[in-house]
Amino acid sequence: MPTCKLCGKSFDTIAELYLHLRSECNKIPRSRKCPICNARFKSIRFMRLHLINEALIDAKHMNYIISI
Repeated sequence: MPTCKLCGKSFDTIAELYLHLRSECNKIPRSRKCPICNARFKSIRFMRLHLINEALIDAKHMNYIISI
């Protein structure tokens, strides 16, 4: 059962976890600048998506998400 490492909420599928991270989880920073790579985005939503997507392929971003 997939679990959000940020808030501890459990889901039935990976797709539900991904949707939760994209829209619900309030533990992701509300900033337009990535705290890891300093990339800037037009909106908080795009920064959140960047952080989530990069966490799937980059250890630095994943470690940040796990440590929040």
